[in-house]
Amino acid sequence: MIKGELTIVFDDPFYKAIFERIDGINYEVAQVNLGASLPSMPEILRLVNDHYSQLHFYQSTVKKKIHHHINPKRAQRLAHRATQKRTIGTKAQQALKKQFEQSKIAKKKASKDKKREDQERRFLQKQAKRREKHRGH
Repeated sequence: MIKGELTIVFDDPFYKAIFERIDGINYEVAQVNLGASLPSMPEILRLVNDHYSQLHFYQSTVKKKIHHHINPKRAQRLAHRATQKRTIGTKAQQALKKQFEQSKIAKKKASKDKKREDQERRFLQKQAKRREKHRGH
């Protein structure tokens, strides 16, 4: 039984396709540069269908793993989840999310600074009160 997996990753500044192939004891990996723009589904299919035989796989051995039977419907659901986008849809939404994250970081920093200043102020008040108690002696 041969298992294969294709993963598309963004490794700044290029998108890369990583092919993995496992057949019993052999584990093989190949990598292809796809370019700077997000590859479309037809490009990926053309790569798999037409150029798969031309890939140069790096080979190593793997420990024997026990493969459990996976229900076909579950396998289909897992494959569907793996292909879905996990990001927010539009560029505007992404920009808003980034702005929100930056404002959250700024608020956190301001809160931390305010807390530190309050602690310092309270410490100085305690010191002054202590000095005031011992003033006459």
